[in-house]
Amino acid sequence: MIRLGISVEGSTEREFVHHVLNPHLLAFNVFARAVDLGGNVSIDRIRSRLPAMFGNFEQVSTLYDFYGFKRRGNHDLASLTTAITETVPEQSRRRLTPYVQLHEFEALLFAVPKITVEQLGGSTGHLHEMQQAVAAAGNPEAVNDSPQTSPSHRLHHLFGTTFQKKMHGPKIIAAAGLPAIREQCPRFDAWITRLEALGER
Repeated sequence: MIRLGISVEGSTEREFVHHVLNPHLLAFNVFARAVDLGGNVSIDRIRSRLPAMFGNFEQVSTLYDFYGFKRRGNHDLASLTTAITETVPEQSRRRLTPYVQLHEFEALLFAVPKITVEQLGGSTGHLHEMQQAVAAAGNPEAVNDSPQTSPSHRLHHLFGTTFQKKMHGPKIIAAAGLPAIREQCPRFDAWITRLEALGER
């Protein structure tokens, strides 16, 4: 069994790793645990925490939001992923699978709008708005226009205080099942595929 540590942004991602991702990966001989950065994700913060994880885990990955990444400057996803890799000593990099979610973890809920609306007690109007957002962006992972229309802001706008990030994100993904999310979210799917393969090494 491979021990996999996943450095995560906060409690939502931690709950997802422990209650959804880990049960899935166990079938691939991978035991995953989340290590919570507590928000305010930046390269400096990652540099101070990520290298130490290699003493406790055989493999390490990350799950951060591109949208919420602090002081990312002119980085795009590719260069930001490279910068994260470079926070780790060279000899440990072969044990690192870096991943940054485009644009937010909550984008995954737009992959399963019907289940999201059902879980949050919404209406056909809510469903239509979520479907329109995905259609306009091209796919669920691309849903993000501005700080007012990021996935989590859209969900708060639609459902108000009914939507609680920490509880509903992992709960809705568990209800939908990872295959339904992966089918609509190619970057997320590719990351899960890489984690599954760790158990074959």
